[in-house]
Amino acid sequence: MTDAKEQLIQELDQTPDFVVQEALDFLLFIKIRLKHKIKEEQTNSSPQTPSLPSFLQFVEEISAQVPREEWAKLPSDLSKNVDHYLYGSPKDEE
Repeated sequence: MTDAKEQLIQELDQTPDFVVQEALDFLLFIKIRLKHKIKEEQTNSSPQTPSLPSFLQFVEEISAQVPREEWAKLPSDLSKNVDHYLYGSPKDEE
């Protein structure tokens, strides 16, 4: 095992669970970005065109990591009333 891995494991053993979860989420995010970058480089070097623009593919990959029950917690009018949910502005009831 590399020194960096060993040091990371030692640090994780001494870290609260909520911080470990954040670190795991960040690591998975970085891995997806790297995977996306590799795909993009392969796409740029080959004549094939992806079915979705690269940004949309990236968003799709990230959103796939969110459990369905978490998506279900979002208000159905979030896009229309985002200012209400973020800043407390009056809701648009139209």
